[in-house]
Amino acid sequence: MFIIYGLSAVLVILFIFFMVEWSKNKKHIAAIHQEKELLTQELSELSTNYDQLKTSNDTLNEKLMVEQEKIATLLDEMKKFRDNSYAEINKYKREIGTLKTVLRSYVVQIDSLNRLNQQLVQENTQVKQQMDWVRERNTKLENEQKSMQKVIAIASALTAENFTVVPINKKGKEVNWKKCFQLRADFVIPKNVTAQRGTHIVYLRLKRPDDKVIAFSEKSFFKFQNASLTYSAKREFEYEGERLEMAIYWPNDGSLVKGKYTAELFCDNENIGSTEFYLK
Repeated sequence: MFIIYGLSAVLVILFIFFMVEWSKNKKHIAAIHQEKELLTQELSELSTNYDQLKTSNDTLNEKLMVEQEKIATLLDEMKKFRDNSYAEINKYKREIGTLKTVLRSYVVQIDSLNRLNQQLVQENTQVKQQMDWVRERNTKLENEQKSMQKVIAIASALTAENFTVVPINKKGKEVNWKKCFQLRADFVIPKNVTAQRGTHIVYLRLKRPDDKVIAFSEKSFFKFQNASLTYSAKREFEYEGERLEMAIYWPNDGSLVKGKYTAELFCDNENIGSTEFYLK
């Protein structure tokens, strides 16, 4: 009986010990499982954080993909883990800590690259604005130069004043059209200090009442703008910038008729004067 009582007591003690250890082991497994769930959640958040990192640097993108692959591998391993080893849990904690450290370093690098890119974009914008300003100023200067050249061209062009045409006889006296020996075109080239000095040619162009131009000859043409015009008479003269009185004579070839005529003067590719006169 004593032996039976002794064995019963031992069994009771063993049962109690077993229940205590079983309870401890259950709590241990529950704690490991909770740790596993937390680590799995951390890995998922890490994966999301890596996904959110944006950069245009190809080398850095390749490194980020390597870290993503490590996270995916750890997640697969944790699915197979049976919640029975703190050593495994600690290993995963160390690897997750390393991943977090690497993530922070990449965040710093990407932030630095983004700031650098923003600085470069700002500098490029400033350079573009400066280039636009330079182009705009150059265009403005070119337009001003063209305008100035036009003003200078206009100012330097010769002009004719007091332009008249009269029919005269051989003695130079004014007569009617029937007794006309020749037509005399009188005009004045005023003083112009900006005009080109040297030899010039002035062309006289006479148009009859029927709008027919009186030609000096069949080959009497001169260039005006982009056209060839017929002239009635011409004269070469030297101009030195001072006032110059001139006359051009057209010999009557019998083509005169009664009526209103138009006379024009051309010099240096410019129409420098025009007038109307009547032959009675």
